Amino acid sequence: MLDALALLVLLFWITRIPHFRKSVLRDLPENYQLNAMPKVSLIVAARDEAASIAASVRSLLAQDWPAKELIVVDDRSVDGTSEILDALTREFPSLVVIHNKELPQGWIGKCWALHRGAQAATGDWFVFCDGDVMMEAHCVRAALATVETEKFDHLALAPRMISGSTLQDAVVQSLTFLFYIFQNPRHVFDERRLENYIGIGAFNMIRSQLYRLIGGHEALRLEIVDDVFLGMLAKRHGGRSAFFLGHRLAHIHWYEGLWAYIRGLEKNAFAGLRFSWLLLSAAILFQSLIFVWPPLVLLGVQEGNWFFATLSSLLAHGLFMLSCQRQGGRWYRGFLLVPAILIQFLTFIRSAWVMTRRQGVIWRGTSYPLRELKAAQKILRGPMFPFRLKRRR
Repeated sequence: MLDALALLVLLFWITRIPHFRKSVLRDLPENYQLNAMPKVSLIVAARDEAASIAASVRSLLAQDWPAKELIVVDDRSVDGTSEILDALTREFPSLVVIHNKELPQGWIGKCWALHRGAQAATGDWFVFCDGDVMMEAHCVRAALATVETEKFDHLALAPRMISGSTLQDAVVQSLTFLFYIFQNPRHVFDERRLENYIGIGAFNMIRSQLYRLIGGHEALRLEIVDDVFLGMLAKRHGGRSAFFLGHRLAHIHWYEGLWAYIRGLEKNAFAGLRFSWLLLSAAILFQSLIFVWPPLVLLGVQEGNWFFATLSSLLAHGLFMLSCQRQGGRWYRGFLLVPAILIQFLTFIRSAWVMTRRQGVIWRGTSYPLRELKAAQKILRGPMFPFRLKRRR
């Protein structure tokens, strides 16, 4: 029985190898040329980003694509972000700043901010960005040339994530690694696979016509993980989606310290699992089997087939090393795979515990009842196990 289980774990890792080919995990092309001049609206939602907002705004304004506009929506900041943005408008008259003073009932603050930004936008393409992202000057040009050349309607770009320590970097990298092994990135491009989608808050590019077709952020008004599910809606409404690595083109400093990371994911870790303890338990059980059990067999702590466990451990750590390297990180972070996964377990369990105890989510200074978030999620995402997804017209 244990030999059969160990063989299944090994087969799982063997089938993950194609997910990490260069043709699947693609860097954003930088060599496409574009003769047309579509307008791009860069839309930023900022809440208490005083430490990073000025540098981020300057990097966005420095984009070398001439047909652009930058709209920053200040989401009720209390740390001086508002004053910094006002000062930037005096330095850069083209910068549009919208100050949100109140939050309407039935909206999450970030979604309301992005909604207002999109209402003011006039571009052919919208790029939704976080308030701490830094971009190289040709980042938007490269993305725009790619979507226009390859006829995409939505593009998610993965930036390089800079962390404060080696362990934190391994933990952050392991989060994207989980996406790569459970969702083949190639399937994001496949219009028939509606269950495979992605969106990234640092750089979420969508054709404005498609954005309006899906209902914009009003369709996501109570969705904690709005960036990911913008990608879901784009695909379900007939859009062609794309996912690229962009570690040479954009970067973010994602949380100052490991504890800040764990607390930061408090709002969305459990939300990503539909606020379901059943899904969380199943995820931890399965990931314990594929990540933790093989090393324990090698250490003699657990029984099992030593040969299969060795191969599984080598494949898991090798693929994680490759994943770290492809995302602009240090390959040797791969040795910390098991500790990183265990910390992910802690992060998700803590998120579930805190949300359940509070019966809600506190995000950006506002409390959102868990009952309302669950109801909105059910409407947006559909059945928990969608065996037949249909494209919406």
